[in-house]
Amino acid sequence: MKNNKNSGLYYLCAGPKAWRLEIGISEKKAGHLFGFINKSLIIWPNKLSSQNCNPTNVHTIKLSVIQKDIVMIDRIKSETPKVNIGDHVNRSGENYLIGMTPYDNYPQFPDMTNLYLDNQEQETKTVHTLGPKRFKKAKLNRKTIWSEAAGLVAPVFRYVGFNIKGIGLNHTNLLKNLFR
Repeated sequence: MKNNKNSGLYYLCAGPKAWRLEIGISEKKAGHLFGFINKSLIIWPNKLSSQNCNPTNVHTIKLSVIQKDIVMIDRIKSETPKVNIGDHVNRSGENYLIGMTPYDNYPQFPDMTNLYLDNQEQETKTVHTLGPKRFKKAKLNRKTIWSEAAGLVAPVFRYVGFNIKGIGLNHTNLLKNLFR
């Protein structure tokens, strides 16, 4: 499914149902679902897991789209409603690259410095990824921005060559506003 060069490419770490958002499914491929909002291509995992979010599947997605710049949107628990993700700490106990590298001609031990695109015009924050189960139970914390899945998914997308802009949102309406 090729997206228009002038449209955006977005990845929802949690599917539309978690955001209480309606997106029609136009294609299913590589453990992921594809749909459009306006002219923006939205991709999300059928289920957040290493079975779906692995180098083989994400490389298949890369070959299916025109753009290599992707906006990855994750759910957060934070006093700040929207954050630009500049880094993450993976506290989930999982890593979707373990046992999956080397893949194709990519290295076994990829460089994960500068994982997210550096936007010097906007302040970025470090999020702490907990994984879906722990994220549901996490309590709001003034010092820490909890993330559901960025630390699980972003390394896989970077590994196969996507350029990632990370955004964390704490409310469905903020996500809907991105596509207006």
